[in-house]
Formats: sequence, structure tokens, C-alpha cells
Amino acid sequence: MFLKKSFIVSLSLALFIGGTILAQQAPAPQGGQGQGAGGGQRGGGGGGGAAQAIRPVPGKQGVYMVTGAGGNSTVRVTNDGIILVDTKNLGEQFYNGLIEQIKTVSAAPVRFAAITHVHQDHSGNTELFIKNGAQVVAHENLKKNLETYNPAQGKPGTPNVLYSKEHTIKVGNAEARVYHFGAGHTSGDSYVYFPDLRLISTGDAFAGANLNCDYAQGGSILSWARALESVAKLDFDTVIPGHEANPMTKADLQAAQARLAKIASTAIGLVKKGTPKDQLVEQITAADASLNLGALLQQNNAANFAIRLDGFYNEVVAAAK
Repeated sequence: MFLKKSFIVSLSLALFIGGTILAQQAPAPQGGQGQGAGGGQRGGGGGGGAAQAIRPVPGKQGVYMVTGAGGNSTVRVTNDGIILVDTKNLGEQFYNGLIEQIKTVSAAPVRFAAITHVHQDHSGNTELFIKNGAQVVAHENLKKNLETYNPAQGKPGTPNVLYSKEHTIKVGNAEARVYHFGAGHTSGDSYVYFPDLRLISTGDAFAGANLNCDYAQGGSILSWARALESVAKLDFDTVIPGHEANPMTKADLQAAQARLAKIASTAIGLVKKGTPKDQLVEQITAADASLNLGALLQQNNAANFAIRLDGFYNEVVAAAK
């Protein structure tokens, strides 16, 4: 049954099921789905060619970052099990690779996997983690996103724990708080916050240097600026971004928030002055080229750009009234 409110899983239950999960959670047989990364943070490229590699996050005991084969994964190790954030590109070979990397730092099972958003380079192996005993947590809008999301690699599975605003995961002495602050990269963005470590995993709601807004999956630049403003109020100093090779800082996330907020305010001002849709990106770029709105809307991809420009312009017009 899908849960749509916050709850805390007790340690006693975790210990009871631990042996069963550990026995089940082994690499799946080879020969799964097709390789590659589509529908990801770059709208068709999610890092499928890079080998997976795990390494510790500096200054954060028991936390590891797994790069390659899609978006970044975060691994929080405890004696009672693992909390994972994001599951790599869809396909047994990518699931197997992630499990193999995790086993180099801990023999404990993955008890929970939090999914930051719908794109298959982050959500790809939801179904395999569920089959192997994990609780897979995501925002309820991700289930809605899956109704229309059909990447070439195949449709990711539906998480077995859904929440609306906030969800708390506890394994041993470790706690992860999963937040939804509104639409951003997609309408189902989740931020996974580890308060004791002052660390947050953001998926592509803060992918790093290359952000884009997927309006087809409910994304919103205006809401995104507000969401990151809310994120920045949390107490953290380290960010595991959706992509990039290394952890980032709170200042990096705040810079992204400021960029989105300035795009929003500039666009609203221009529309109030009568700027038409087909001139909006050009005029925002003329006002401040560093905002790089074209990249956010994937201007280099004609089909994506048309959909995203429509979505952006429509929400700006509504805000300008």
C-alpha cells in the first residue's frame, strides 16, 4: 500500500527483516535492458558511458558518492543497513554495478532507496530494489510523471512508498528527511537531507553546473527558485548534486537559486512590458547573458525547446497579471 504521510520505520522492524533482505539483495542475472541514458538531466544523456565508482564524501563519516552510469547516487552506511539516494540508469547491468560498488564499503543491505525525480538515470532501478526487499521512497507526483514518461530505455518502476510533503527514514541511528518543496526540475522533485551530517542530496533539482527544466514533466522555473530558497534554509554545508564528479557546497546551490530567481523576475518584467514569447529568451539573454536561459530550456533541442518555452512563457504570463 502506498503511504502518503510521514512515518518512521522502527529499528525493531528493520532488524527483524534484515536477514531476509541481506540474503535477497544480490546482483541480478545479466542480460537486462538496453544501455544508455535517456530522459535524464541533459534531456537524452545521463552519463551511461561512464563506469561506476564509489568514494567517501570528505568530512562525512559513513557517506559515499557513486558516480557514473547515470546520475549520482548517495550511500549512507549504518550497521543496520544502508540508505541509498537514486538508483542509476535503468537496467540490470547498472543495478548490478551499483550493488557491487556498495558492497566494497559495506555488506549491509539497502533498506531504503529515495528517488529524487522521475528521469530514468536516477529512478531506473526502482523495481529491482523493490524486488530485493528495499522500501523505495518518492514524491507522489513521480507516480503521475510516470504516466506520460516513456524513455527509450523503458519505463522505471513505481516506488512502493509515496509521500506528499515530508517523509522521514530511520535506520539505526541514521536519519534521512525527504522533502518536497514544489515543482522545479520536474513536479516530483525530492531533496534528501541528512541533518546529523549537514549534507543534502538534490538529484537534478541541483544537478551542478548544467540545469534544465523539464516542463513536460511538470517542471517550473518560477517555482524552482522558491523551492531552492526553501532548501537553503536547511542547515547543511555539503551537497551531492545530481551530476558532477565531486560534492558541492551550499554556496553553489544558493548561486543556482539566485540565477533562477533573476530569470523569473526579469521575465516577468519583460512580459509586463509586452515582450512576446518568441523574443523572451533573446531579451533575457540581452539583459544578462550569464543567466543562460537557453540552456535551461534546452534551446539546442528543437522539440524540447518548443515545449519548454511554451511552459515557461505561460507561467510567466500568469505571474505577470
